[in-house]
This record gives sequence, C-alpha cells and structure tokens, in this order.
Amino acid sequence: MNRILITGANRGLGLELVRLCAARGDRVFAGCRSSQHDTGLKDLSARYRGQIYIMPLEIMDTASLNQCVQRVRNEVDALDVLINNAAVNAEGETLRTFDAERAAQQWTVNAVGQVLVAQKFLDLLKAGTNPKIINITSEAGSISTMNRFRGYYYFGSKAAMNMFSRSMAWDPDTAGILTIALHPGWVRTDMGGSDADLSVTESAEGILKVIASLMPDDNGKFFTWDGKEYPW
Repeated sequence: MNRILITGANRGLGLELVRLCAARGDRVFAGCRSSQHDTGLKDLSARYRGQIYIMPLEIMDTASLNQCVQRVRNEVDALDVLINNAAVNAEGETLRTFDAERAAQQWTVNAVGQVLVAQKFLDLLKAGTNPKIINITSEAGSISTMNRFRGYYYFGSKAAMNMFSRSMAWDPDTAGILTIALHPGWVRTDMGGSDADLSVTESAEGILKVIASLMPDDNGKFFTWDGKEYPW
C-alpha cells in the first residue's frame, strides 16, 4: 500500500489515477482546486472510504498548501509518491498576440506551482518508502523535437517544468527521492480533446506501470506513459 498525493485530481487523468490507486489498495490524497465539479471524486471517495481523502488545494496559495500539508499529516506520517498533475492550458497565441500576463499564469501554475508542491511535501516524502516525485509534463516541453510553430505559453511552461524536474532530481534536498518527468501521451480529456489517441485509463495504467518499474538509475529522466525514454 502506497501513500500517494495526486494534484489536479478532480477530473481527467488525475481522477483516473485516483481511481486506479484506490482500487489497488493505496491511500490517496486527492488535491483539487474546488469542489464545484467534483461529483466523480466525491463518489470515488464514498466508494473507497478511508482510502481517498479529498484535499482542497490551490498550488499557488501558500496558506492552501500549508493547510493541505497539515491535513495529510493528520492521516499519515509519510508520503511514498507525489504525482504533480495539476496544469492549465490555453493555446492559440502567436508573436503578435503574445500576452505577458497569460504567459506568466501558465508558467507559474505549470512549472513553479509543481516545485512549490514538492517543496511543501518534501519532509513527508523524505520519510516515505522508496519515495518518488512524478512530474506530469508533456512532449510539448521537448525542445529538441519542436520542429514547427506550436505556441509559447503552454510549451514554454512545460519546457520549464522539464528543467525544474532535472534540477529537482539532483537537488541535495531531494537526496533519496527519485524524481522524473513523465509525458502522459495525448489523452482524451478536456485539455487533450476528443480526437486524442489515448483514453484516460490507458494513460493512467501506463503511468502507474512506469512508476512501479522505476530504478535508482532512472532519477532525472524523461519518460512517456508507456515507459520509453523521451528526448529533452
């Protein structure tokens, strides 16, 4: 049984990861921004009572982060896995329409926010069993494979997240914690759209297999949902 914190857990891939982890017996802390559209998460929590804990969490709000940490500490004395899944995406910008505030919002949530979550839960992870930080990123953040114009906001934020993942992997503060970046594939979610290649179940099952198979030498690597190493 793992003790797992999943951010962005109220819909899409995050919600499916919560379901699969609870079904196999894990204790899951489901971080989400609001409870307005959390019917699926609430239903899961009722079905797996005592295993799923819904955690209100605004990853850019210090007070919210601190409260979430305390709520987790009230239930467990350690975390084994952090899955940084929360993200936002708004595309369509070009150089002429580039807006600094919109760019900063995405970069802040998609990159800085993930680091802040890891920072706040660092001590709980250090106390975990074979602890891991899984930063859900995207192939959109791969600089070497960018061969056509795809925008600035989202792609820049994921490139930053990739670098932050590498930094986190080798940070002395995370010694003993295995950290990777992980591309979930093109998934049929609100963000991915209905034409995407993968169902949320296919992606989530693949992600959990990757996490289970990680070895110490994988620290700092970039993987896809099906276990393949991806170029930076």
